[in-house]
Amino acid sequence: MLGSSNPYSQPGENQVSFTARGLDSSDHYVQTVEQVQRQTNATYVINKQRAAEITYTRTFTERLSMSVGVPYINSSWSIPAPTAPVPGPRAPEYGRGLGDITATGQFWVLPTDKYRSGNISVGLGVKTPTGNSNYQSVFVDRTGNNPQLRSSDISVQPGDGGWAIPLNAFGFHRIPHGQLFASGTYQLSLDDKNTTPSGSIARLPPGVAPSGNPDLWLNGITDQYFVRAGGAFPLKWGLAGSAAWRVEGVPRYNLATGSHGFRRPGVEMFIEPGVTYARGSHVVGFQVPIAYYRNRFPNPYTGALGDATFPKRIWLANYSYRFGGKAPINTSICQ
Repeated sequence: MLGSSNPYSQPGENQVSFTARGLDSSDHYVQTVEQVQRQTNATYVINKQRAAEITYTRTFTERLSMSVGVPYINSSWSIPAPTAPVPGPRAPEYGRGLGDITATGQFWVLPTDKYRSGNISVGLGVKTPTGNSNYQSVFVDRTGNNPQLRSSDISVQPGDGGWAIPLNAFGFHRIPHGQLFASGTYQLSLDDKNTTPSGSIARLPPGVAPSGNPDLWLNGITDQYFVRAGGAFPLKWGLAGSAAWRVEGVPRYNLATGSHGFRRPGVEMFIEPGVTYARGSHVVGFQVPIAYYRNRFPNPYTGALGDATFPKRIWLANYSYRFGGKAPINTSICQ
């Protein structure tokens, strides 16, 4: 913990955390090239992502803890229908409800009684398919007609319908007047695809048969990864500032399973400024990752280029409260 003589949570200590995330995406990219014509022609997608998660963490020993995270999703996706010759009105496709619950154990690799100025933790968990992977909304087909209940876009589905193994790592190192940190997560999917029709199928007009690669007619269940590295520095009055490099992505291929089903693989990189306020056992933090690099990867089957929307920035907010055990004052902004 930044500013604490002992950076580790103590046996019997509990922490309840609340995190919120919001972003709006409407800028299309094919690989690293922005598709400005989508804005000019008013055929761009508007993707609004809103998510909140409550996490409970229990510390068993100074080196071992376990966390359970319960997310809630409230998002929307829309595109004009039809898109040509004149863009029609938008009909939002929604995704709302409980997301996929995750349970993860964390373990400090180096003895915590000797390594107070730096350490590395590793984590192993399970992601359960508790979220609805076939949330449906009433919207029109691609011609702008025939409104009916259809499967919403893959990007707003509360769940993906599969089991996965989250693999986590976190490290910190104290320096004069601050602390360096790095963390990473790779979500290893154990399933290949679910039974939800992909967007190109869900928006078909009546009587039109699916075409193209059948592997893309259903939504895929994808691996995901996240990396964050930076520094945290105390200011005054319980405030601390941070700056980090952040990466979020979906790979073209899963590591442990097949890679069938529709996916929008790609990666986005951010510079993330942040600020945290700590008082006693309470910590409040805000971060605003600002994007500088986007890459929508080609189709994993054919190599054909596809596009995807990426946000200009993400809004993150978090609050945590520690209780029980011998909980020290928590001024960490690193995890």
